[in-house]
Amino acid sequence: MNLRPAVSVLVLLFGTGGSIASPVSELALPERAIPALDPILKRAAEQSPRMVSRALDLEMAENNRIQARAGLLPTVNASYRLSRSRDDRADLLEPTDATKTYYDVSVTQPLFHWGERRNSARIGEIQQLIAEGNYREGYRQLVQELRQKYVALTVQKTQRERARAFLGLAQQQLALAEERLTKKVISEVEIYPIRLNAEQAQIGVERAEYDFESAKHTFARLAGMNALTDAQIPDAVPPVAYTRAPVNALLSAFLAQKNIPSVEAANLRHMLEIEALNVKNQQTRLRPKAGAVLGLNQDEQSYSLNTAQKYRVTSMYAGVQINWTIFDGFAAQAGTRSALARRRQIETDYAQVLDRLGQQAQSLAKQMDFAARAMSIADRGLASGEGNLRTKQGEFQRGSASETDVAQAGIQLLDARIGAYVARLDYLTKVGEFLGTLNEDPVVAALSIK
Repeated sequence: MNLRPAVSVLVLLFGTGGSIASPVSELALPERAIPALDPILKRAAEQSPRMVSRALDLEMAENNRIQARAGLLPTVNASYRLSRSRDDRADLLEPTDATKTYYDVSVTQPLFHWGERRNSARIGEIQQLIAEGNYREGYRQLVQELRQKYVALTVQKTQRERARAFLGLAQQQLALAEERLTKKVISEVEIYPIRLNAEQAQIGVERAEYDFESAKHTFARLAGMNALTDAQIPDAVPPVAYTRAPVNALLSAFLAQKNIPSVEAANLRHMLEIEALNVKNQQTRLRPKAGAVLGLNQDEQSYSLNTAQKYRVTSMYAGVQINWTIFDGFAAQAGTRSALARRRQIETDYAQVLDRLGQQAQSLAKQMDFAARAMSIADRGLASGEGNLRTKQGEFQRGSASETDVAQAGIQLLDARIGAYVARLDYLTKVGEFLGTLNEDPVVAALSIK
């Protein structure tokens, strides 16, 4: 499929002169709605224990690449032996003591191996690319988890505020009830549920505070931070806008691509290339291979019929050596068949991954639409709660409503806020998953691999 016209249209629509924003920039993300999250995500690439571990994977991949490339470079070998011997020679009446020195220094350079050494070096490079892709995918998953947990902390902060407000109302009602009980206006039976409600409200506050503190510690540990204070957590999740046009543009461009840029799909393409190289290497195992050799050697040699009479010989040599494995017990044929089978297996997996990623992207786009509609309903509920509180406050000032009515309206507003924040969190999470599936997450795109 020729994608050049489609790409040109996208560039014309979204990338000319900066007058029209990119579809990605039009979608809401937690770090855009809450700027304090952005530096946390960037520092997590170096501070998070998870990313520190993955950085070691990169280091191992780089060293494996160097090992694979070593087959193309010269090999230098050296040996040295110094010995003291006592020789019983036939031409002498008495044994003699002798000091003998042997050494050999050689340099070997592969000349012609039917491309096997180059293939092995290329495999090392591809494996490094796979490791880098896994590193980026690991960071994407970490970023998505940090986004979700950070916005969830805002929800929990509001839930703690709601628990405290409910406790204050319950204690106020209990104080009034205790006063009425003292005056014999109500009985012990009537005050029992009020006392129980106050106790449950106290437990609710303690549980909300404990859950909030635990969530803060979990987030700090995940992000590689020493601690996370209440001041670093926003008091509200700002309202976010949703438009369907950028989602449709990104989805259409994603589905139109022949080679989907997902890390999972890219890794499978890399693995297919590796198996193709493995097949070539297996097919050259039984062919002769040539290399150049250059060296310096010292030994002993006899030049007469008297083999006991030896002289020191120092030699410098250079030449071409050929190694040929003629029979290897059918290992080459078995290796070739195994590599071909793995390649067919990966091709099947790759086709399934392409189908799954396409379905997943379309499903996430639909889920974003559902989440946005639910968010709109929750926002209307929040506006209604704010209006209800203003009404109760006005009635209280006019004397037609009590403090309890105002407090209950305040708790209802907190419930509406929690519902709205949860709906916004759900939508923002879907946006992150959608962009991650399309390999369009801007935070991951800005990641530099050292």
